Amino acid sequence: MARADLLEVSNLMNLAGMPYAEVSNENVVNNGFYPELGTAEFITDYAIATEYANNNEQIKRTLVLAMLDVNQALARYRLRHWQQVEQLQDATSERINGVNALILMYQRAVYCRAKAKLLISRLGETHRDQRAAQQVMASDNQEYWLQESDTALRQMMKVTNSGVELL
Repeated sequence: MARADLLEVSNLMNLAGMPYAEVSNENVVNNGFYPELGTAEFITDYAIATEYANNNEQIKRTLVLAMLDVNQALARYRLRHWQQVEQLQDATSERINGVNALILMYQRAVYCRAKAKLLISRLGETHRDQRAAQQVMASDNQEYWLQESDTALRQMMKVTNSGVELL
């Protein structure tokens, strides 16, 4: 195969030899207090596997489930600390690179949780001989992404790893 042919093929496939996903951006509507989240941002920023990225309904469904988890985890804190504001972005004026810090942490919490959900759902699709090794690898990855989500939640609630609220 000529070098030009190899370059053309490599432009159509990712490093795993899978074709790139066609990424379309759809917003997943939240409850009004928390922000809408985009599917394209999730797919590209969190390196979502092509087989999931091409299934926009599954991506949206997974984001909705992750949103529900994160919203529930923040429910008590929201009642105590954010009751006077109509939207999460109004709870702080802190900005990082022009973006509201709480919005960044919320996105991180949801996207990491959604990534973990996709990783664990992939276990049932693996070949039987590879299942044990992939289960270990996927659960490690799932644990990592869940920990990242929990870290973002703790940051939003100003809780340290020891569980003590900062003054």
